[in-house]
Amino acid sequence: MPNSLGLKQPVLGIITALVAVCLSLAFAAQFNPAIFGSWVAQVIMSAIPMQIVIGLVWQSAYPGALGRMGQPVKGLAILAMMLAAAMVMTPVILLLVNGGIGMPTPFAIMFTIVSVCSAFWLVAVFQCWPMAVLSKHPGVIGMGVLVLAYVTTYVVFRLGFDFSAMKGAPFYAAALDPRGAFPAWNALSFIVTTVSVIMGLVLLDFWPTATIAAAIPALSRQPLFGLLNAVLVLAIAAAMWTVGVRVMGMDVVDYMVRVPVSGLFGEFIMLVMMQTAPFQTTRQPVKGMLLLALVTVLAVAMYRAYAAAAIVLMGAMPGGAPGYGLDLWIATAMLSVTFPVFVALGDGFAFWPLSRPDADAAE
Repeated sequence: MPNSLGLKQPVLGIITALVAVCLSLAFAAQFNPAIFGSWVAQVIMSAIPMQIVIGLVWQSAYPGALGRMGQPVKGLAILAMMLAAAMVMTPVILLLVNGGIGMPTPFAIMFTIVSVCSAFWLVAVFQCWPMAVLSKHPGVIGMGVLVLAYVTTYVVFRLGFDFSAMKGAPFYAAALDPRGAFPAWNALSFIVTTVSVIMGLVLLDFWPTATIAAAIPALSRQPLFGLLNAVLVLAIAAAMWTVGVRVMGMDVVDYMVRVPVSGLFGEFIMLVMMQTAPFQTTRQPVKGMLLLALVTVLAVAMYRAYAAAAIVLMGAMPGGAPGYGLDLWIATAMLSVTFPVFVALGDGFAFWPLSRPDADAAE
């Protein structure tokens, strides 16, 4: 994109990512860990499914008036839409799974995390199917995906999450426990792992399944293409989770933060901030492999950077069971705060003002 400041990728992405991280950490520093991991995480994450719909489904161009806005008004309008979604969904989620409107507990936080994961599954893997088949109207598709994401989340949460291992915790209430098939941390860490795999496939432009679908055209249509990718995602995620938790013996929360959460953070930097630079013209699968190599480096580096920031900003926090204070602060700061800032700056504000279109480009 032409810009009046002359910034291009990868410099544009690097500078914007640094700005996003600094803004996010400055914001995180305003709250004590208890409020940060509950109310702050709950409200911001309640806005992310809407952010996914605005950016990925509507391409930041629906409603029509939004597409005609210039920056920074357009970015501010998108933030207002996200805030409206958060103000609606936060009390709904608290009433639905938290036992009422009060301090968000792990019941509500985990439900909300799964809702974000469900939105990624529906948009990235199934390309808004079945809503895209039922209607061509962007509003119907987008809102349909949003509703379906929460319906899917409710089913997965009720059937898959068991909090009985947390019976001794102050928040625990037997009436709110879904008592699903898997321990809650196991279920959550696996679901987050699947999203990390999905974003890895996005960096690969869904190679190799896209190559298979090109050879067998019937597989290129939804929902078959989505199911083909779902099998691959679940297989890779299961292998990653098993190696990390079962073979290497990592604590399940430590695994979640160090591997899929930090990996997702690196993937979002390369995809949203860097726009796959410096490998934008490299052919697949080499492009994706190179990007994933950078993601691995970023995951390790950013985990350490956020762990150090937590100590500087909050003081010493205990990591590991039973409280996982440091682990959850890092995860919240990375994906609940910095990720939506990445998307807001890179997509909503289109890198404004660093990439403000100059007058010649606008004519």
